[in-house]
Amino acid sequence: MAANWLTTCEADDVAGSVRHAIRTAAGVAEDPQSWKWVALALHSALQGACICHLTTTAAPIGALTKVSTEEWLAYFEESRTNPDMKPPLTKLLTLPALLKAIRKPNAAGDRSNSDGIALSDKDLNWLRHFHDVVRNQFVHFEPMGWSLEVSGIPGIAGVISRIINDIVELGWAFRHQDADWLADLRENLARLPLVLNGVS
Repeated sequence: MAANWLTTCEADDVAGSVRHAIRTAAGVAEDPQSWKWVALALHSALQGACICHLTTTAAPIGALTKVSTEEWLAYFEESRTNPDMKPPLTKLLTLPALLKAIRKPNAAGDRSNSDGIALSDKDLNWLRHFHDVVRNQFVHFEPMGWSLEVSGIPGIAGVISRIINDIVELGWAFRHQDADWLADLRENLARLPLVLNGVS
């Protein structure tokens, strides 16, 4: 049997996560366990978009922890004269740290966005809670019963859609994608909160 391969990249992962959130939201009435996959897809889309926005032309610099950034810079420098250098591990910022980073002026990988991405302290705290409690509990599920109020997820989806759309409009994060790809992402970002509001 021939091997099957998935070819993807960080931009396609964002778009795929948005589409998956829409697909899984359509199934929550029939299978309430689908809320898990809605939440994880929303988290994945937001985290991926932040990484695309922050990463410079010297990838993966821009979305890394301070230590990882230093290791990569040292690797780039030393690999100029040492072809046997092995690249270091890539250690990305957590979603809360990524969100703080995108708010800063000139945070885009090309330093073009003088105002940063608009994100209020209230929304930052809401998304931090979404990461720390909802996403982490679903990914690292402890042996216990757990109840999650899902009525807030459409609101979170609206905030996430707006942030990703702002990143799209700035142009840097998805600069290598063609017009059809961008139009499809914009359309799905507009649909996402509407679909979730219809099932909440």
